[in-house]
Order: sequence, then structure tokens, then C-alpha cells
Amino acid sequence: MPLTPVPLTLQTIYADLTQQVYAAVLRPGSVYRRTIKGVEYLYAKIPVGEGRIDLFLGRGDDEAAAAKALAIEEEAQRAAERRRTVRMLRSRGLPGPSSELGRVLDALAYAGIFAGGGVLVGTAAYQCYAPLVGHNLPSSSLMTLDANLATASLVLEANEQKPFEAVLKHADKTFTGLPTLNSKALSSRFRSASGFLVDLLTPQLRRADTNPMPLKNLQAGAIPLQHLGWLLEQPVQAVALHGAGVPVTVPQPARYAAHKLIIAQKRTGDPTKRRKDLVQAATLIEALSKADPFALADAVADAKSKGREGWARPLERSLAELQLKVEVA
Repeated sequence: MPLTPVPLTLQTIYADLTQQVYAAVLRPGSVYRRTIKGVEYLYAKIPVGEGRIDLFLGRGDDEAAAAKALAIEEEAQRAAERRRTVRMLRSRGLPGPSSELGRVLDALAYAGIFAGGGVLVGTAAYQCYAPLVGHNLPSSSLMTLDANLATASLVLEANEQKPFEAVLKHADKTFTGLPTLNSKALSSRFRSASGFLVDLLTPQLRRADTNPMPLKNLQAGAIPLQHLGWLLEQPVQAVALHGAGVPVTVPQPARYAAHKLIIAQKRTGDPTKRRKDLVQAATLIEALSKADPFALADAVADAKSKGREGWARPLERSLAELQLKVEVA
């Protein structure tokens, strides 16, 4: 089925929204005052995930605290306008995450995970591509009950040195780390009571890599995977259409497509995921062939240059299976 283009007006509105989201220095919130032993203090309630976080600003008579309180209130007004924009974009057909995934992404963004080097991969990232490639994506290829977060560096930074499980509890208090085969290893998979999964991933550097690899800053582990390092090179900024817009980092669409071509041939025992890999790759190839053919050609050529057996051959087999051809200069 041919893809329908995203109207240029919506692409422009999305681009403006992205600029606004990344320009926001403070989170929006509501300011309140509390008197303790005769002294007035300023606080703000900041919505994060499924709840609110109380943020101490300072004494009521402190100019810096008062200025920060005013800035938070002004940002709340701007966030209200962004929420209207997000609702409009979704009503016009652009995809957004489920409420559960949106809360997870919001909690990760608040904790500084994306700013600290985290990259959203998998279908949760694919959901963000429609406005980036200028074409609507099939709804059947957008559904996901998990979120995969990858990091190219094991020194994944965050605003606070807080355990990853504690970060996720801002999205859903029932998130808990699942045990690994090695009882002493840190959890790399986290699950909520509803069954929503969050996996932490990292590029495999050598066959002897520990599984999972430790992310000590987050008191968690990350599963090492082949080809992931290539996927994560030069990621791009995007906005998940949830709430007032959530800033996320995703792989380049062309690299995502080429990566899915390779991974599809390496799936064993999971035909559903294999078919989904191929559908997502084919859809992005069709969109990019119109929106950015040179990026697609460059990504395919670069992937094939990494090796014949592990890279070029599976990529070519997937293209043959899909009856597609990518012209490489």
C-alpha cells in the first residue's frame, strides 16, 4: 500500500514544536508557598510520568528563588500551548506513544537520560519517524508494549545519580528489575505490573563481553548486542507526541531501516518480530526513497562496507525477500 505524505504544514508545525521543546530550560509546574517556623519558602510541583515531584526553590524573600518560580509558571503557560499543538498533530494522524509508553519517556527525559547519551531504539523510536521522513506509517507497524533504550557508552549520565528502577517508578510505581541468570548481575530488564517492559541495551565490543554489562551510574545492566554501535552513530533529536511533547533521541531513520534489514535475517524462533522488522524496513525505505534517497543509499553502503557475512549478506537477503532495491552510488 503506497504511503501517504504528511502535509508540509504539519511537518512545519512539528519542526516548530521540536524547537520549542528543546528550547525549554525548566520543566513546567505550579508554584506554592509553605511557611516553616515563621519563614516562607517557595516550592513547585513538577508533573513527571504519572505523578508530581515537589521541587524546593528557596526562601520566599530570595530573588533567585522568586525568579525561578516565575520562570516555572511562565513555562507552564508555554507547555499548555504545546499540549494543544500535540493534540492537534495527533488528531491529524501523526502517531504518538500509548499513555504508558509516554509516561516512561517523560520520566526518562526528566531524569536526563536522553541528554546523557541514551537513545531510544525499536518500535518506540519508529513511532517518531513519520514527521521526520514526511510520510505516514502503517498503524500495524507502530504497536509496541515495550521500550528499548540503548547507550553507546557504559557511562550513561543522568541529572541525578539515581537507580534506573527509581527513574522508571516516576512513570509507574510498579516497575521492578527482573532477575538475570547471574544472580549477582544488575538487572537490564524492568517490568511494570501491567507487563510493560523496558530493556537497556549497549553495543557488543567483543564476544567475551559480560551479559549484562554494568551501567554503574544507574545501578543497572545493559544487554550487549551486535550491530547496535553502528545504529547509534549520530542519532537525531525528535519529539514524542505525548503531553506537551517529550524530547527523545532516536537513530537516523536511514540507519534504522538498514539495521532492520540485517536484524530480520538473524531472528530465530520469533517470526512475528521478523515480519515486523521487514515491514518497518520496507516502509522507511519507501518513505526515504522520496524524502531523502541519498541518506538511504549512504546508510546501506556504509552498512555493507562493514563486512560481507555479518552485514552485506543479510541486508541483501532482506532486500531480495522484500523485492526491493536500493541504489548505492
